[in-house]
Amino acid sequence: MMMPFKRQALVEFSAVESADRCVSCGAKEPVYIAGQQAYFNYSTSKRITRPTNADNPNSGNKVLLLSIQNPLYPITTDVLYTVCNPIGSVLRIVIFKRNGIQAMVEFESVQCAQKAKAALNGADIYAGCCTLKIEYARPTRLNVIKNDNESWDYTKPYLVRRGRSKSPF
Repeated sequence: MMMPFKRQALVEFSAVESADRCVSCGAKEPVYIAGQQAYFNYSTSKRITRPTNADNPNSGNKVLLLSIQNPLYPITTDVLYTVCNPIGSVLRIVIFKRNGIQAMVEFESVQCAQKAKAALNGADIYAGCCTLKIEYARPTRLNVIKNDNESWDYTKPYLVRRGRSKSPF
């Protein structure tokens, strides 16, 4: 399980002996990933469990949590809509900057969300950067109060764009 914003990952092996070999080999010979030395150690957990079955395809959730790694270009609702909507009909998008850049995308159906996760997880929005790591989100519906670069409800195009509303006078 990737924890990109902690710069860590958990790996579950089928046997303890395999984990032992990984840790001992990593201690003997340095391992580099993207130019950074990786360190291997044992976790206090015996199994990897994702919160609220976040990776369970039967979770029945049509909202995905997208974590954008190495965001060298701006990420807006327009960018995410362009990437996600061809795979499955997007209803709402909310972008937030907590632990880097993350977004929640609500699809029309669970099947659309499953297709999008399968097609886009690990993909780059732009070549070599803005890599998507996708999990099922906890919320089952997004609440959008305004349409702008950080949130958009495609079912309510009349929501006012902040800073762009036109006065009739």
